[in-house]
Amino acid sequence: MAMDFNLISIVIFYSLIALYLFIKRKKIKQEYGIFFLYRTQRFTKVMRWIAGLCPKFWRWFGYASVPIGFAGMFAIFAYLAFAVFKIFTSPAAAPSVSLVIPGVRIPGSIFVPFWYGIIALFFVIVVHEGMHGVVSEAWKLKLKSVGVGLMAFLPLAFVEPPEKKLKRQKLMVQLSIFSAGVFANFVTALIVLLVTNFALMPLANGIYIHDVAAGQPAEMAGIMAGSVLYKINNVDIKYTSDFAREMSKIKPGDKIILSTAEKTYEVSAAENPNTKGKAFVGINFRQSYPYFGLFELGTLLYWIFVFNIGIGIMNLLPLGPIDGGRMLQLVLSRKIKKKETAMKIFGFVSVASLVLLVGNVILPHLIKLAI
Repeated sequence: MAMDFNLISIVIFYSLIALYLFIKRKKIKQEYGIFFLYRTQRFTKVMRWIAGLCPKFWRWFGYASVPIGFAGMFAIFAYLAFAVFKIFTSPAAAPSVSLVIPGVRIPGSIFVPFWYGIIALFFVIVVHEGMHGVVSEAWKLKLKSVGVGLMAFLPLAFVEPPEKKLKRQKLMVQLSIFSAGVFANFVTALIVLLVTNFALMPLANGIYIHDVAAGQPAEMAGIMAGSVLYKINNVDIKYTSDFAREMSKIKPGDKIILSTAEKTYEVSAAENPNTKGKAFVGINFRQSYPYFGLFELGTLLYWIFVFNIGIGIMNLLPLGPIDGGRMLQLVLSRKIKKKETAMKIFGFVSVASLVLLVGNVILPHLIKLAI
């Protein structure tokens, strides 16, 4: 039933998108074969107004984002490199990176309900691109345009600062504009986390199972997605941290009693494929709330948090035209006198980033097929 609802939602959503693109077809520009972009001046005034409220604050916000951006760039590159190494040393381990499409179940990837995913993606896009625009306007670099569009089938938004004027700015000014979007995503994630912990968590009651891994202990015991667990081994669990704490006491092979309001299940713990010696039952879960509407709000906040962190840090990968790539390319071009040398280094790092990213997505599946 859930899949039917997701399928219907996908059809309705993309039908509306197709209708919009058809109506605006004369103003839609296709780029690189997969980008369909609609440019407008409609929202530039909003960003200009926000920037004008306190330009100094937004400039310092941009400055603060630069070290965070480079730290994140190093972290994501190192993480992907380590994850590829781990794939070859532990072939049975779960993928560290996977493709996520709202409403679509992809083997080996977490499932995101369509409307939660689309709304969370909307928040990420507005915050990210909006902050690029606000910081640009704070530096008196008036935006040429803003826009929306599709990258293949994924919604996107963008802002376009005046490139010629931007290139004449100081290094830190340019870096602050490039990195501000991701930093805004991280700040949004922090705000969501604080709201969840201090406003919603006191009302929590049990943990909601939103996905059950196929062939794993929980599924074999008959536990289904949508269940709410209230006890583990007769110990009450109110928060997700309670469940994690009790699971840390269990070893692979141990028998576990998991209780919902309707039924009790006996589960044999397996070994966690990502951490040797740790118990694993094969469920993805999040916090449950007893009052109407709070579960939906908590679920939406959860995905807004996850998308802001995940998409934000992926944007820092030193790859091509995304934020991390532009930051690295700018620094190399300013610090290395020979442009050819700078471009060769950037090209090497960019290709390496792409190989690591693609490798993390497809190698686990290829190795499993080989085995």
